[in-house]
Amino acid sequence: MTIQKLQCYALVACIILSTAFEAVAQKKKSKQQAGENLVLNGDFEQGGTTKQPKHWAKLDGLTGKLEQNTGNPGACLMLDTSVLQSDKKLNKQDEEAFKKKGRSQGHQYATVGAHEGAWAYATPIDLKPDDQWFILSADVQAPLQSAPMVFIRGFVKITGDQVGKDSSWFHDYYGDGIGYSEMFGPKELYRPSKEGDYLMVYRHTLTCRVGNVKEFRRFQLGFKLPTIKKFRPERILVKPYAYWPNGVYRFDNISLRRATKEEADEVNRNRPSIKETE
Repeated sequence: MTIQKLQCYALVACIILSTAFEAVAQKKKSKQQAGENLVLNGDFEQGGTTKQPKHWAKLDGLTGKLEQNTGNPGACLMLDTSVLQSDKKLNKQDEEAFKKKGRSQGHQYATVGAHEGAWAYATPIDLKPDDQWFILSADVQAPLQSAPMVFIRGFVKITGDQVGKDSSWFHDYYGDGIGYSEMFGPKELYRPSKEGDYLMVYRHTLTCRVGNVKEFRRFQLGFKLPTIKKFRPERILVKPYAYWPNGVYRFDNISLRRATKEEADEVNRNRPSIKETE
């Protein structure tokens, strides 16, 4: 066998190996692009009760509840911002008394929509050290010319010498004794941090400008996590949120997926402008 033939065979072998490695890389990239939905039961089809969709924080059944046949399609999350604040308070304090009384009529500015709004929390999502890019998506149906949102709230766990250094409103959304800091809350929730609490260090928002469309509409946002350590979250909460104008808002097919920079950029390039939603 001549040296030329050996060189030829070696070249062919290199090409085959290179092609094989490229195919594996493309397969991994394709799998990453597909990405699993990190929001458990984001389509609300895994059951539960009206006040307790599976893998979601408990709802009050008044400003927020699971609906079975009004989604896109099937079940969905319903947030009602036309509820009076007084009715919300009574329902929380004494549900049976509220059921006997029923919903009250009142001024539009006495509603939750004019004040704190209405929301729900998905199961917490723990991040990986190498996580960077994500795509957040949701199908939304809402009153015309409204702008409901899906919040991303990022947290770090408080341990060791960090305990007690920060004070905030710590909310126990899941009934497991773990507090998550927030920028507001009742005075009884304001306290110094404890071991195992989570402190908010990052915020992002998918704003869903509904415009003149009564049907469900798909909204997406590509984003990158911060690289600066003090703003880098360890855990994320996904929070659908609605406020003004007063009315019924529906969320379905909520997803958070790991993505590449190219995928996130493509999503952001295709997001509708404010003029397009008018």
